Amino acid sequence: MPETYSLPTATATRASYGALLAQTMFLVAVAIGFTVLGSYFGGGPGDAEPLSRGAAMGCTIGAIALLFASNFIGALRTGPPAMGVLFGAALLLGLGLGPVLHTFLDVKPDAVTKAAGTTALVVVAAGAGGSLVAKDLAPWMKPISIGLLIAVAVSWGMLIFGGGGGIAGDLVSIAIGGFSAVAIVVYFNVLRQRATEDDVIWIATGIFIGIYNIFVTLLSIFGND
Repeated sequence: MPETYSLPTATATRASYGALLAQTMFLVAVAIGFTVLGSYFGGGPGDAEPLSRGAAMGCTIGAIALLFASNFIGALRTGPPAMGVLFGAALLLGLGLGPVLHTFLDVKPDAVTKAAGTTALVVVAAGAGGSLVAKDLAPWMKPISIGLLIAVAVSWGMLIFGGGGGIAGDLVSIAIGGFSAVAIVVYFNVLRQRATEDDVIWIATGIFIGIYNIFVTLLSIFGND
């Protein structure tokens, strides 16, 4: 899943790091809530059937389209439109993930628990690392995002044309998760070093997408154990 990237602007007054962190993580938490809600309905609540493979993929593609649109349309990066993109993409990603989670919870529920727990640990470590590093890591943002986009493109190519299983598929998944973890380090570093309130939403979006990527990667790894 692609992540947005942009260097912060100097158009807004810079608030304290604590205030920026609280705002950012609140948005991330709400986005995760939308994903959980989407996965609940996408997985078929009660006696309902889960979304079909095609419908789930359509939801995921819709989320990607929203994120790409926010990357190229400045009006979608701040204010209510940006929050709409974040929460809309989160809901669509949840709907797309719902059938997969439904299957894992029926067949291998411990994989979901392990993936969620390990994701939390990775994010806490990445966030702490980014906050503690004194060097400004903003220049890393673009190359990391490009590397992630390449890995995601390869993953989709494998999905469409075959060859996504085995060691190759695992390596691509690990690459996506690894790039996402490093991206979270950079996002927290930027949040501490130079971000303003104008940057909170797109940084929250990047952190959320990183969390999603890491969780899906770990779910794949633990599911194949």
